[in-house]
Amino acid sequence: MISDKYREYTLTACPRKTRQGRWSVAVEIRRTGENTKPSTFFAEDGISYILEEEAAKECLNLGRNLINRNQLS
Repeated sequence: MISDKYREYTLTACPRKTRQGRWSVAVEIRRTGENTKPSTFFAEDGISYILEEEAAKECLNLGRNLINRNQLS
């Protein structure tokens, strides 16, 4: 899994394989230094990707956007 640190959070890409064999977008977000269970967020735009690597990049983008918009809850 691809991970990245962004601001005070750790993002972990969690692309999921769909029934059609494509990859959907999901990201786990955890505040750096905390031992709590990470929150998982799924993209609800209906877009899926052929390559797992493409989906993983979008997972991290989703996490950054959620943090920037203060939508973690």
